[in-house]
Amino acid sequence: MKSATLAACVAVIGIACGGAAVAFDDLAAVAPSLRSGRPDLDLRLRYENVNQANLDDAARAFTLRTRLGYTTGKWNALDAQVQLENVTAIGADHFNSTDNGRSRYPVVADPDGSGVSQAWIRYSGLPMTAIKFGRQRLVYDNARFVGDVGWRQHLQTYDGVTLTGTWLPKLTFNYAYLYNVNSFRSNLINGINTRNIGLKASQLFNLNYAPAAALSITAYAYLLDFKNDAPLPPAAGAAPNNPRRDTATYGARAGGTVPLGGFKLGYAAEYAYQQGYRDAASAPIHAGYYLAELGAARGPLNARLGYEVLQGDGHYGFQTPLATLHSFQGWADQFLTTPAAGIRDLYFGAGGTVEKAAIGAVWHDFESDDPSAAHYGSELDAQITRPLGKGFAVGTKYARYYPDHYPAASGKTYGTAKYWLWLEFRL
Repeated sequence: MKSATLAACVAVIGIACGGAAVAFDDLAAVAPSLRSGRPDLDLRLRYENVNQANLDDAARAFTLRTRLGYTTGKWNALDAQVQLENVTAIGADHFNSTDNGRSRYPVVADPDGSGVSQAWIRYSGLPMTAIKFGRQRLVYDNARFVGDVGWRQHLQTYDGVTLTGTWLPKLTFNYAYLYNVNSFRSNLINGINTRNIGLKASQLFNLNYAPAAALSITAYAYLLDFKNDAPLPPAAGAAPNNPRRDTATYGARAGGTVPLGGFKLGYAAEYAYQQGYRDAASAPIHAGYYLAELGAARGPLNARLGYEVLQGDGHYGFQTPLATLHSFQGWADQFLTTPAAGIRDLYFGAGGTVEKAAIGAVWHDFESDDPSAAHYGSELDAQITRPLGKGFAVGTKYARYYPDHYPAASGKTYGTAKYWLWLEFRL
């Protein structure tokens, strides 16, 4: 699959270039483009503490993430990027990194390791079109369905071919053909290895039209075919044993901001439908997604109220396996896999800026979508971040999940509290 995709991409670029020979051996011609590029450096030193009531020991993770890359200048409408990444634990591993075997501790999914986070070549010689091949970062819309998991120390990136077209004013079309997801994590979700998630002929379509600040409309189709797919659990009501189930998701989103009486009002509405795809086309996968959100801002203050529903029938819950999951349904990460009974999340958030410090808090109330199941619980999240100048920033945040009937271990529900403190530098 990889060699076939590479051959196809090379053919596309060759045709786009009009068949012209690319003289890579002529270093004198290429050298100015290499010198005119830009480096990037991203360092993040972070402490994470997790107290999980079903485990006796708290997790204490002190890690350093280093990301170093270089993007070339343009040469014959071609440019490229290579980015390397390393995560190193400082001190003792008093946490379950997902691959260090420390199961007595709660999970902090930042394992030690080095790798290539991005390595791509891009051709932009066609009018209002860019074609990119290789390992690359993808974030569509608000990352609810396709994201880079930027909160974790390792970046989630994708291997494949992408196309971006801006052929009409205010319109952007994104397409991706993917054959692998690089998450650099192991055994994180239901015992399934997620370090490299192989895909078969998976395609992403995303079309956005934004004529004004008051209106942005997106339509999308995400067709996911995983190499390793498992059958649904035999009994209704059991937890799904594979959150990466083959699915086709079709949806639309609208949002925008409107000034009114000294306020800036914002809104978002979204609907999606998910069904079985390829290997799972005949499986009983039928679930919907709904979102409604209203917000208001005035000066340095803001507030928002939202309601998000991932439907579930007690047998299958709506899944978003490529999402930046930490950004949704609470920072305590209790719902990385949607329960079989689905989930309804009613949330309220407020924040502001004081002396360059951004302060915010969110309250969540969780319940199942399937009426036969009980109320899950609630969560309080809070965060403070502040830039320090010249690329530096500092931040801290806290998440506390209060259980009612979910999750449970050995027949008992348990709560979770997490705390973070970090310092980062970006060049």
